[in-house]
Amino acid sequence: MERNSGAPVRRRQARTKDRKRELVEIAYRLIADKGLEGLRIRQVAAAASIDNGTLHYYFASKETLIQSVVEHLMQDLKTNRCDQGNSKDRTALDELRTEFEDIRVRLHESPEQFIVLSELAIRSWRDPSIAEMFKRLDDGWYAHLEALLKRGIEQSLFRKDLDVGPCARAIMVALRGIGYQSRLPRRKLDALLSELAAQTEHWIRAELLRPPK
Repeated sequence: MERNSGAPVRRRQARTKDRKRELVEIAYRLIADKGLEGLRIRQVAAAASIDNGTLHYYFASKETLIQSVVEHLMQDLKTNRCDQGNSKDRTALDELRTEFEDIRVRLHESPEQFIVLSELAIRSWRDPSIAEMFKRLDDGWYAHLEALLKRGIEQSLFRKDLDVGPCARAIMVALRGIGYQSRLPRRKLDALLSELAAQTEHWIRAELLRPPK
């Protein structure tokens, strides 16, 4: 009986996966450069040094390629780039600060991500499949922030009267809105993000509560 008979299949699957990832990354860069409406299948194929027919072997249509770009982006956004892992010494306030630092790092390292995200968010208004992906991302982010705010209240770090649902949504809107400023000079962008973080803490910190006179 031949040993490792499945090895050629696994190698073929790995090559297919690598090629698909390459095509997705090329499409991602083209969307960042030319916008979603400027994305052309022939440009993706040319950048990968293949013909259109070969590209369609991996992605049946432009729409399936765009959906894969969304999945690629969603996977990256699920990971906080500043998260140092779970530590019993970290407070909810520490974790909240990493949310803002994650945005800062992304704006420095990959500002094009916010351009692609904006392009795809607009596309989601008329594409149910992309809209569903964005909804899953938002639902996960919202649940994470809501739990974080509740922990902050339990730790007596955040105001007891804080309405965590609207507060979580407001933080999401503010952080997402920063992405529209991604073309600002880094110094101005850092100052803007620092001010937003400070104002958010000022809003939710327990120290804001004062005993009646």
